[in-house]
Amino acid sequence: MIHTPASVTTALPQAIVDYLDGSKLNERVGEAISVTTIDADGCPHGSLLSVGEILAIDAQHLKIAVWAESTTARNLARDGRISLTLALDGGLWEVLLDAKPASGEALAMFTATVRKVRTHKVEYADVLTSVTYRLHDQAGVMARWERQIADLRDA
Repeated sequence: MIHTPASVTTALPQAIVDYLDGSKLNERVGEAISVTTIDADGCPHGSLLSVGEILAIDAQHLKIAVWAESTTARNLARDGRISLTLALDGGLWEVLLDAKPASGEALAMFTATVRKVRTHKVEYADVLTSVTYRLHDQAGVMARWERQIADLRDA
């Protein structure tokens, strides 16, 4: 077995910027992005977000919308550290960010700055998916995502 160490950068690769640019939402339905924040006890708290809740502004900044009453929103408001993990281009990408509140009512919005991006890839295999899901009301969710992306652009 060949071990390939994770490559590390301080900016999002163009593939992630393009993936999270708020376009092609219909093509990305069913693909979740794993999110980890730090709870009040200092332990990791996992959750899932969709492409309708994260917007890449550029290679250094993301905007994130989460339910205002969620544990993830409370963790981000208190601590600000967040990591995103997604499968893309045959690898597993881990993005570490520092988030600050932006605005929001029903949704808490945060602007996050990239600290570090790690790519986990091996020569002998490709990562094909991360977490996937099926929507119960795709039309309703798509309408909400379109509004959320517009709100993130404006925030």
